Amino acid sequence: MKAYHQIRLLRTAIQIVTAAVLAVSTAIGVPCLLTRMEIVTAIAASSVCWLLFWAAMTMIFGRVYCSTVCPTGVLLDLFGRLRGRRRYSWSRPRPAVRMAFLVLFAACFVAGVTSVVGLLDPYGAFTRIVTACVRPMVIGAGGLLVAVLTLAVIAVSGLRRGRLICNTVCPVGSLLGFISRRSLYHADINTDLCVNCGRCADVCKAECIDLTDHVVDASRCVICFDCMDVCPNEAMTYRRGRHRLSMPMMQRVAGPGIAPVESEISTPSAQPRPIDRRRFIMTGTVVAATTFSIAADNLKNICGAGGRSLRPLNYVTPPGATSREDYLQRCTGCGVCAAACPSGVLRMSSGRLGLKHVLTPYMDFGSDYCRTDCVACTEVCPTGALSPLTRAEKRRFVIGKARIAIENCILYTDATPCGVCQRSCPFKAIVIKKTDDGRQAPDVVMADCTGCGMCESHCPSQAIVIEGTE
Repeated sequence: MKAYHQIRLLRTAIQIVTAAVLAVSTAIGVPCLLTRMEIVTAIAASSVCWLLFWAAMTMIFGRVYCSTVCPTGVLLDLFGRLRGRRRYSWSRPRPAVRMAFLVLFAACFVAGVTSVVGLLDPYGAFTRIVTACVRPMVIGAGGLLVAVLTLAVIAVSGLRRGRLICNTVCPVGSLLGFISRRSLYHADINTDLCVNCGRCADVCKAECIDLTDHVVDASRCVICFDCMDVCPNEAMTYRRGRHRLSMPMMQRVAGPGIAPVESEISTPSAQPRPIDRRRFIMTGTVVAATTFSIAADNLKNICGAGGRSLRPLNYVTPPGATSREDYLQRCTGCGVCAAACPSGVLRMSSGRLGLKHVLTPYMDFGSDYCRTDCVACTEVCPTGALSPLTRAEKRRFVIGKARIAIENCILYTDATPCGVCQRSCPFKAIVIKKTDDGRQAPDVVMADCTGCGMCESHCPSQAIVIEGTE
């Protein structure tokens, strides 16, 4: 058995085990270390150790992350095997497309647009598919539709073009592709041994082997070892050092048994494309404008009516969180709970909770409230950040406490008959009392308040906010 064949089998085994562990942990709702290893989650949690680890692994060995621990890559390879003996072929790189998707992902990441972030995140896509398979009623009709469409896109891409998604759409693949261009070890073609049989290009799922110039595009290669396993003359190697072209090597081979024809020392396709200054400036402007708009939006959300009261820094964690510290340690920002929330009060943070906890879900009662009998978020949480609750436990679970800013209350300031907060509270935790100056104002019975947010969502003057508990 060839050495590369053994390595290929080992890589496949690791890949299957990784995907199985992640799928089982998602299905039964237990914490999984693999979700913490995910690059997008590491960026969201400012996990410098994991980022440096994968950057170093890619710089040394190439895109082993994409070939071993990426669950979406497992699905792409699975559907790719179903294509049978249909051959792949080399395709030209699409750096503009990759950069466009990467910039889009970065902008949506900063803006907190979780719908786009979740669609492009490979771990999020896999988790959404597994959740839809095991809990289709919990994830909802919308989430189920997105999961089915995601699986369909992965299936079609894997069947037709192999790792096309990894090398065009996936932001993780694009990011690691930039690093792997200078990786220490990489796939290479020994032109002295190559007979131009084309078997390597036929099985290359990344479509990155150019037999015309005898070059392997390291930015797209996922180090699957398929090409090395099928090479009859061991011309495909996984070696240290960068392949340097010389006159004997720069020969275009028309086919087996045909004399090589001299070519030019360099070709336009081999020349590095210069950085487009205008495109760079435009991209930077878009990112800067997005950041500014998000900052302005956060400032508007922080301020109350007329900017007279500040929203609490003590934000509300979702139901099922045993403590804020435990929730922040376990939450990986996968967004499954936010997708399952029927009232839409679970939002992914876009910086309000600090850069360390970007994408961490929190409760926002600006437009709706948390249903007292709803436990959807606790049922779909794959990491154990939210403990499962029964409906009876959810009704008694305290996620926060209401705080009233009477300077914004129209009942207190203008003597306008209101009392919406008192009438809407399902636990009768708000009563109307006379203040020391003889005016009327609402007051919160803290022992009865659970922080459901109904009073905040119904208040016409934004005089009530929900503060989280430790």
